[in-house]
Order: sequence, then structure tokens, then C-alpha cells
Amino acid sequence: MSDTYRIVASRDEDWWGLVISGPALKRPHHTQVKRLEQAEEMARDLVTLMLDVEEADLTATFEVTLSDEDVVTELREALEARQQAELARAKAASRTHSTVADLNRRGYVQRDIGFLLGISHQAVGKLLNEPTKNPAEDTKAAKSRTRRRARQKLTDA
Repeated sequence: MSDTYRIVASRDEDWWGLVISGPALKRPHHTQVKRLEQAEEMARDLVTLMLDVEEADLTATFEVTLSDEDVVTELREALEARQQAELARAKAASRTHSTVADLNRRGYVQRDIGFLLGISHQAVGKLLNEPTKNPAEDTKAAKSRTRRRARQKLTDA
């Protein structure tokens, strides 16, 4: 089996109520977990029980979403802000690396470079010993990393 099952989670005091639906289930099924991180495992157990299959034979994917749209919106905005911050961090790191290399080529000593950039001379030395990276690759990798984290968090949340 290679189906996708949807888990809609809603908070109820100390528990998470789950509604699991999917193509092989005749109707949505309800269960609960203490912590949201347990939702996929509980849903997997429920589906294997309802379909009378071994867990090893179940190759389905499970998508966790929250029933509270306000929280989903707030999470999405927070994750987008984190993505933007990660991109800015990657850009700043790349720019710092290239500036350190440029100042070093111009004959500046490590302590002066560190003073000018507000970093330690040890950090300057470390940057000078790192291979030069393509800033576009750093930014692309950061975008990919944060998009992957954001998707994981949205499906986990």
C-alpha cells in the first residue's frame, strides 16, 4: 500500500484528539494521544488494525494538520519569518567570509579584520582557513534547508 492518510489533530485539555482518514478506510476514525509527536505512530497502528495488515507491509504516508486554522496561520507565519532569518544569516555569513578574504588579500592582519567586523581574530582565522564558497550555493542550501524544516513542522504541527 502507498496511500496518504490525513490526521487532523485538535487540542482538548491535556490530550490531542485525532481524526484519521484515508482512501483505504471506509470512514474517519477517532483516537487520542497525550503528545502530538505520537500522532503518526497512533494513526499507523490504527490503520494497520483496521486494514488487518502487518505494520511492515504498510508503506503509507501520514500528514498531520491542526484543526485550528488560527494556529495553522500563526505557525506558517512564524516558520516563514524563521526562513527569512535563516536566509539573512546565510547571506551575512557569505558576505562576512568574502569580506574577510578581501581584507586579508589587501594586507590587513587578522586582529584588525576582526575588530572591523566585530568578530574575534580566531573567527577570522577560521574563515581564512575555510574553502571559499559560492554565495549563491550557500543561499540556495539555506533556502532548501529552511523549506524542508518548514514543511516538516507544518505537517508535524
